[in-house]
Amino acid sequence: MQRVVPAPRERVFRACTEPDQLAEWWGPAGFTAPSIELDLRPGGNYRIAMQPPAGDLFYLAGDFREVDPPAQLAYTFRWEDPDPDDQETVVTLSFGDLGQSTELVLTQRAFATEGRRALHEQG
Repeated sequence: MQRVVPAPRERVFRACTEPDQLAEWWGPAGFTAPSIELDLRPGGNYRIAMQPPAGDLFYLAGDFREVDPPAQLAYTFRWEDPDPDDQETVVTLSFGDLGQSTELVLTQRAFATEGRRALHEQG
């Protein structure tokens, strides 16, 4: 996925790495993130609690592989209590400096099934 975000890349990087800012936008529409724990360093980990509009709280977690502010972020992504079709994936975010805007490029792979990939595209 590739998007241009109308904000400087330092601000966009912070929105992806500071728990209070991440909680403002994380997840599909209607979801909240009531708890976000981040140890933002290579080898550090994270855990995000997600609350759907109706349903039980659930968690995702992973480990940071690369932290290069404000240019690059890479981490693993896994659901706690995963669906049988889930597997750990790797997410890479690149933040391109366009002055007052940022080119954000997100890659995530490899998904076990097309259905699981589609769920991530929607959220």
